[in-house]
Amino acid sequence: MIRIFLPPQKLTSDQITIDDENARYLSIVLRVKPGEIITIFDGLGHRYICRILQIHKKEVVVEMIKKEPYSAESPVSISLAQGLPKSDKMDLIVQKSTELGVSKIFPIITERSQIKHTEKVERWRKIALSASQQCGREKITEIDEPVSFEEFLKNTPLTPLDRGEQFPPLKKGLGSSCCEALQREAGGFLNIIFSEEQKEINLKKVLNDFKASKNIVLIIGPEGGFSGKEISAAVEKGFIEASLGPRVLRTETAPIAAISIIQYELGDMGQ
Repeated sequence: MIRIFLPPQKLTSDQITIDDENARYLSIVLRVKPGEIITIFDGLGHRYICRILQIHKKEVVVEMIKKEPYSAESPVSISLAQGLPKSDKMDLIVQKSTELGVSKIFPIITERSQIKHTEKVERWRKIALSASQQCGREKITEIDEPVSFEEFLKNTPLTPLDRGEQFPPLKKGLGSSCCEALQREAGGFLNIIFSEEQKEINLKKVLNDFKASKNIVLIIGPEGGFSGKEISAAVEKGFIEASLGPRVLRTETAPIAAISIIQYELGDMGQ
């Protein structure tokens, strides 16, 4: 099934005109024919089943057969803060993270990042769009502009601590550094930073203690991981330091593994 995204304002009549890059994609890349069925997503939780009427290089006209509610989004909102890696590794991270259901990706520049500046954000957004269309998501993963590690921590939202909720006690196995994150559990928030130096707390243990989490932020380092200063700063902010097991994973492998585990444990892959 061919899937594309269009803004809602272009989907207001029974006959829909598709232009620009989408028209070229359909006519030149996919070489669609009149009569073929395609699916259009509006990014607002609807899909439109359409039949192709006319095809030109710059314009494709389709008729709407039906509009229906649709959702392939995970019940868990996952944001990935990824330390900028070398080469084209970020392409793979964006593509696979999008397929696995990540809501937003923050490219971050850390102390050990060998890449300190990039012009590839628009490329990553196109990769996210393509991956979202391919896997049938009704929303496109957002890609932010790169920021420093410090700036990312500064802007990471925390649930207010002055609402008077009754918070659960610390659970065995999670140290006192997790106190603030446990408080945020009442609002369904969970923030995790991965470190190969962490030997006692793995991701599965954290997820077992935070089963109600619906908003998860992951920080994964570039080649070389994080400095001790960065780990300490994240923990002070309320992040839980965790591992992905005894083997050291490559920077492009770690997010795929982490997101898959979260979707299985708390999302919709284990259903």
